[in-house]
Parts: sequence; structure tokens; C-alpha cells
Amino acid sequence: MARNMERPALQKLLADIKDGKVHTIVVYKIDRLTRSLMDFAKLVDIFDEYGVTFVSVTQSFNTTTSMGRLTLNVLLSFAQFEREVSAERIRDKFAASKKKGMWMGGVPPLGYQVEDRKLIINTDNAILARRIFDQYLTLGCIAKLKRYLDTKGVKSPMRMSGRGNQLGGNYYSRGALYNMLANPIYIGKIKHKDNVYEGLHDGIIDEDIWNQVQQKLSEQAAKPRGHTKASSDNILKGLLFDYNDTPYSPVFTKKGKQTYRYYVSQNTIQDKDHPEGILNRLPAHEIEKHISKAIEVKMMDIEFLSEVFNSDNNQSETLAYISSNIGKIDINTIIKTCTNKVIIGMETVDIILNLLRLKTYFENALQMNIPADDMQDTATIETSFKTHKSYKGAVVIKSANLSDPLDLPPQQLKNLVRGVVWRDEHFNGMSMKAIAEREGVSKASVGQVIMRSFDMLMAM
Repeated sequence: MARNMERPALQKLLADIKDGKVHTIVVYKIDRLTRSLMDFAKLVDIFDEYGVTFVSVTQSFNTTTSMGRLTLNVLLSFAQFEREVSAERIRDKFAASKKKGMWMGGVPPLGYQVEDRKLIINTDNAILARRIFDQYLTLGCIAKLKRYLDTKGVKSPMRMSGRGNQLGGNYYSRGALYNMLANPIYIGKIKHKDNVYEGLHDGIIDEDIWNQVQQKLSEQAAKPRGHTKASSDNILKGLLFDYNDTPYSPVFTKKGKQTYRYYVSQNTIQDKDHPEGILNRLPAHEIEKHISKAIEVKMMDIEFLSEVFNSDNNQSETLAYISSNIGKIDINTIIKTCTNKVIIGMETVDIILNLLRLKTYFENALQMNIPADDMQDTATIETSFKTHKSYKGAVVIKSANLSDPLDLPPQQLKNLVRGVVWRDEHFNGMSMKAIAEREGVSKASVGQVIMRSFDMLMAM
């Protein structure tokens, strides 16, 4: 339909024009070449550049005159209008047919085959489809369902394409399994965009099982892997990698009204083996805070600024001005726009800064000029951290030289104080049972809080 320029024959013609192999282009009608005014304008520029003549056999016009160009534009406008009307007509017919419950082509879902343009149940494949739905309800997780099917050697059915190519025979991906479980085809319905209509075919899955599957899919959607509801909060998105260059992706989970953000290794998200010595899950707030602090400290270090900007002693006042006005700098902006990559290990982080962007940001933010001759492209900030388990078992990241117990999260600080007090009372002769009865907790809880206070103090 000559809808765009991404057509193999047209691209070959353009290549021949640029190689000097074509001098005249002859078409039956102008709309055989393109029906887009914008595309034709591009083609005319190419024709003019390489001295190519353009001729339409059934339409007489001369593009060297203003009237000829007007005639050409009118013809192209009607050609483009015809193409758009045809596309709208096809879309409307497609929507009307779907509304009647008709199958409108494509690869038939597992459990069905197409006969006379209608979906007919394939008995053998329908058994596999029911098995997949039942197994999902049993396992409760698409990732586990995929692993189960892979271990059983379950693959998509083989089929022949319209061109005679053999397709299928592959293991199911998680995306394919999700689309299958969410497809209302299996209860005898047809979906078109946001609407669902009664289909002309029979269903394979009972509606009770279907509803249970949709409920479970909905529950899992509250904590999607590899996505985040508030992506603007994830300042390290696209920047965080491990030493094997495997990226970390932002995810979130919800508990009640509280949202918890993490960065999770793609090894974990894709159910791959995770190498030893690499963190697979990082609490977002802690790692972001740690990296922000490391950058802020370096931005106040005149020696560091002098090194990265390759400045001499005559520019010390400029660097001192940056250092003393760091409060006017948005560290998150530096992370998002001036950082090439953040590489994290078990106890160290390398923050690779783009110095040209950093220089531009400082000059715009502080309304100043930074002389920087022979400046390097990048600079690396190296910082260390340590991890430990919080009282709920989550990994907590903090600076390796953190020694101030008042910098602990409130709940950890509370447990630290309680542990120290209860430990002293116990050493002075008070039994753990008596402490537990006074505090209204179990004896085991008292022992755990005391032991954790030991661990927290040792970690400082």
C-alpha cells in the first residue's frame, strides 16, 4: 500500500540511485511509489541530489513549475487520504467482526486449530492447556510453572506457517505463559482492545478455574518483577550493574499501604543461576543514599575536583566555590544525568562519572565557568559499604565507616537499646522468663533481641 519507505524494493532502488545506476524512474501512477507527502518530499530531495528524472505514465505534470508541483501535491494528498480511509475501513471491519465473536486470524491459541476460519478445539492440545491452568493454580507462580514445564520437556506444538516454514517446538517463555493464562479465548470469549465479547467457539477451561487464575494473576501484579510503579524514584535505573556487567532492575513490593523498593539482579528476575560473591537484591533506599553520600563528599573535596577537572592553582577559587556551594547542587540529578555506570560488588561500589556532563551541570547550576583543559572523559569514585541482616531479615546497606548508633533506623535502634538493657538485667540475675513476662513477649524473643544487639554492636 506504499504506506512508508521501509520496503525492500524501494530501499534497493534508493541504493541503486546513490550508486549512479539509475537515471530515470518511471511509474504507472504516483501512488505506486508512495502515498505519503512527507515521504515523497524526501524522495524528491534524493532524486534532485543524484540528478534522477521522475515520470508518471498516466499523470502529466512538470515538477519544475509551481503549477506542476501543486498538481503533484494534490495527487499525493488524495493518495494519502485513500490509504488512511482504507486503513480505517479495515480497522472498523476487524472490530465489528470481533464484536460478533469471530476469529480474525493469527496463530491459534494452544488447544485450538482453525477450520474454515473458525476456532475448533484440538483435543490433544486442549489437555495440555488445561494442565497448564491447573498447574499454575497448584504452583501459584509463573516462574515456577515455567520451570515445571521445562523439566517435563513441554514445548509449544509444531505448526506450518503460510509460507511453508516450520514454527513452534520451543519451550514456553514466562511472557507466553502469562498471555495464555490471561486470554479469555479459553472460556469461549474474544477480546478486542479493552472489550471482551462472546465468541463463536467453545471454551476449554471452566469459568471457576479461569476466575481463580485471574485472581491469582491480579494478586501477583501488585508486586511485578522488573517493573516499578514510581519509576521516577529509582534514580539508579539503568545505571546499576555487578562486576559481570549484569544489570539490576528496579522492583517494588507492597505490604498494606507501605511500598518497599529494591534493585534486583537480572539473573534473579530471569531465573538464571546467580554467581557467588554477587548481591542479588539491594534495598533501593539504602544503596541510593549510600551512593548519594559518596558523591556529595567527593564534590566537597577540592583535591578531587582539581584532579578530575585537571585544574591548576590559579583555579583554586573556582573549585572552592563549587565545594562551598554544594548545598545548591541536586545530587540525584548528578546521578541520573552525569553518571555513566555504577558497579557494585560485595563490599565496594565504583561510581563512574561523565566529566563533561558534570562540568556542564555545575556551570548551569552555579552560573559559573570552569576552565578545564585536557580534561579526562570519566572519573571513578570508589566507596565501600557493608551489609547485615535487619531484624526482619532484609539486607541493609550502610557505610563501611559508620560508627554512630544513632544513625540506625528507628526499629533497629529500639531493639539495640532493648537488647543492651535486657542483657544487663539478665547478667545482674534477672531471668529471661521474668523479662518476657514484664515486657509481654515470649522468652525466645527476649533471647533473640539480646543476641541481635550483640551482632549490631559488633557490626559497628
